Amino acid sequence: MCAGYVALLAYSLRRSSQASRARHWLRGTLTLALIAQAIHFLVPEAHLGPYAGLFVGGLTQPAVAVLLMSAMLAGYAALTVRYLGGRFVYGLFGLSSLAWIGLFVSALSAPEKVALGQTGWITAAFGEANATLSLAALSYWLLLGTIILIASVYTFATAHLAEVANRSMFWLLMAPLVLMGALIGVSGSVGLREVGWVMQIGGLLGVTYAVLSLRVLDVRRIFRLTFASALTLAITFLVIVGAILVAQNVPADDPNRLIYAVLAAAVATGVYVPLRLFSIALVDRVFGAPPEDNTAFVRQYSQDIAGVVELPELSDMAIAAVRNALRVRSAGILLATSENDETVRLEPMRSSQSDMPEVRGWLPRSSPIYVTLFERRSPLLQYDLEYSPDYAEVAPELKSFFKQLRMSAYAPIIMQGQIIGVLAMGAKSSDDPFSPQDLELFTTLATQTGVALRNARLVSDLRKARDETEALNRDIISTKERLELLDSVKTDFVTIASHELRTPLTQIQGYTDILDTLSQLPMIEPERVGMMTSNIRKATERLEALIADMLDVSRLGLDAMDLRFMPTTLDAVLRLSIEPLQESIKQRKLQLTVRGMKGLPEIEADQQRLVQAFKNVVLNAIKYTPDGGRIDITARLEHEAERDEVIHVEIKDTGIGIDPRNHELIFEKFFRVGDPGLHSSGATKFMGAGPGLGLTIARGVINAHGGRIWVESPGMDMEKLPGTTVHIVLPTQLTERDKSTSRFEVTSPFASSARLTSPSVPIKS
Repeated sequence: MCAGYVALLAYSLRRSSQASRARHWLRGTLTLALIAQAIHFLVPEAHLGPYAGLFVGGLTQPAVAVLLMSAMLAGYAALTVRYLGGRFVYGLFGLSSLAWIGLFVSALSAPEKVALGQTGWITAAFGEANATLSLAALSYWLLLGTIILIASVYTFATAHLAEVANRSMFWLLMAPLVLMGALIGVSGSVGLREVGWVMQIGGLLGVTYAVLSLRVLDVRRIFRLTFASALTLAITFLVIVGAILVAQNVPADDPNRLIYAVLAAAVATGVYVPLRLFSIALVDRVFGAPPEDNTAFVRQYSQDIAGVVELPELSDMAIAAVRNALRVRSAGILLATSENDETVRLEPMRSSQSDMPEVRGWLPRSSPIYVTLFERRSPLLQYDLEYSPDYAEVAPELKSFFKQLRMSAYAPIIMQGQIIGVLAMGAKSSDDPFSPQDLELFTTLATQTGVALRNARLVSDLRKARDETEALNRDIISTKERLELLDSVKTDFVTIASHELRTPLTQIQGYTDILDTLSQLPMIEPERVGMMTSNIRKATERLEALIADMLDVSRLGLDAMDLRFMPTTLDAVLRLSIEPLQESIKQRKLQLTVRGMKGLPEIEADQQRLVQAFKNVVLNAIKYTPDGGRIDITARLEHEAERDEVIHVEIKDTGIGIDPRNHELIFEKFFRVGDPGLHSSGATKFMGAGPGLGLTIARGVINAHGGRIWVESPGMDMEKLPGTTVHIVLPTQLTERDKSTSRFEVTSPFASSARLTSPSVPIKS
């Protein structure tokens, strides 16, 4: 017996394993079992003799055996948790070790009527009053045994792979041998303890095999074969016995005895055949039918998919074929795309039958997974990927990708040396592990799928290229139309800008000539000179404003805006924006209202720039609203997901509106609505327009404040006047990213004047 444990220890030391930590726990368990056996066979049973000095008070050999078996079971429980993939293995072993120490200390001094390990100590634990130590030892064993059995059953019930469930089932079969063998071995019964030692070493032999092997015996298959054989033997035995009994009941002197014997044999045969068929059907029903010859099925599948060129249809047919041929719960196809010389992208093919999640994985060509699938062209089991040492170096994110697919096996789809996909399948409906015949059939189906998948991908790529070409053509046409429109805009700008520049220059030149003439007269009227210099100043300011707008737009394009943020209110910004336009609003008989300003929080803004932006928007509403129209400005506080609070401003007019095609173009440089030939030099006259820079500057300023600006209008109609609504959203608090936007230094002497303060402007509200 000791030699057997020595052999198991030597085997565990020499054999490498995929679960090195489990192997260490196995060695510790075998070592404790070996020591217990050595003490049992080598030390006299009456007392430890010279070894008694090792323990305070001395211990009998049976008591030492019980204590060593208790320690062995603690290690076996930790080995079980570690092998089955559970957590807290060190915590479990630590707690069981503390309990064992308490048991050991109690064994040194506890007075027992029946000593621990002596004959009858187990029954005494439940019948004797002074048997606390024995009861504690049995309770300790019962607790460890319960932990072992619960861990095995739980792993079996929650296993995501059939191979994992088979491991836990095999472990569950070995656990009673180890537990009962250990208990019977230290029971003290002379006739039974040797039987217990044999049971224990048999169980530990199976445990050693399980820990040191990647796969264990197919327990379900063994059960199926055993049950089928036993059922066949039972049916055969009953039929033969029945025929013999019938033959024996025939008198020896009956002349028809031979005929009766033949009839009995015929009846027995007639009964045996249906019973045999029933037993086969019962076994197939309970354990699943054995593999069949699928040659005809594969041939038919190859013919069916030969003409399929639609990827979803191909995926559905492949999934149905794998499910029917291999009796699996799920299946699917992964499309493989070579992104470069180092990586292959894997992504599930969409179809109505596939239930794989839409995730992507990138498979390095140096990975063992790539070598198995595409170089060796062999199937890959998810179980091997998780437990085999060959895949221990695979990146965790790649393992996670395959685990998310919830599949159990993968087979490569290769056509003419080109990697085009991977066929995947889930667990079998019977939860049996895959046999070599299953994997061979699976690989054959993947190979047959290759031709159809290549053709379908080519068709899909051609359609995709066609769609992309059509979309590109549409973009080219749209871009061409936009460029033509922008080109006309630039032409219009030249017309408008030349008019805008020529008007003030003509005024300056005319008044300069008049002043030159007046300077030659003996008498110059101061009033006339003052009027002319005032007109020259206005023309100069108008020219300066046009140049400043052009500079602003050019700096917006260069991201050169420099904003100086300070606390202000939207009410102050709007008052400063509207104040210079009050006279024009009055002359045009427009009605302007402002609502919702009360209660709004302060905002962080460059007040001067924000006033400029709102002024441009309001001025645009004035110019495109006929005399007698309305302009309504409303503001409200809103909450957005990206920011805590924002202020939403709507500037709504009853003007001519804007064509939906121009909703974005109006923010382009130099763009203006209407015929430039109808251009009016009046800044606030109906349909009067400048160079088309106001809204461009407004959007640049709003964006630089972390906000947004857009327009809504059903269309442009000079008669129905559908109107336009301009939306402006501004955050109440700016982030550092918002404050680090464009840089812009104003060089205009007029625009760089002192910061405006909020005057008292009469606004109807």
